Amino acid sequence: MGLFDKIMGKDEEKARPRADFSDVSSGSSSTAPASPAVEASSEREYTVVSGDSLSAIARREYGDASRWHAIYEANRDTIKNPDLIHPGQKLRIPSQS
Repeated sequence: MGLFDKIMGKDEEKARPRADFSDVSSGSSSTAPASPAVEASSEREYTVVSGDSLSAIARREYGDASRWHAIYEANRDTIKNPDLIHPGQKLRIPSQS
């Protein structure tokens, strides 16, 4: 709650509804599970979609956009310019080790 809200008497709790997480179970993922063969290997394959960049893929896969270099290094044979990847292109995503 900001200073202006306190002065004007606005109650932030009433203005913003609270999120309901009662139906969430732990250990689940919102993404489709990978096949067991993919999970057992040290890398997996990713197909580039429109709007992707190496940093966006790294953020999604590793939680850190700056790890795009790892994806680039694993795919140097197919990526000539790390700023130019194309929808449909298959990339190897190394494990997070």
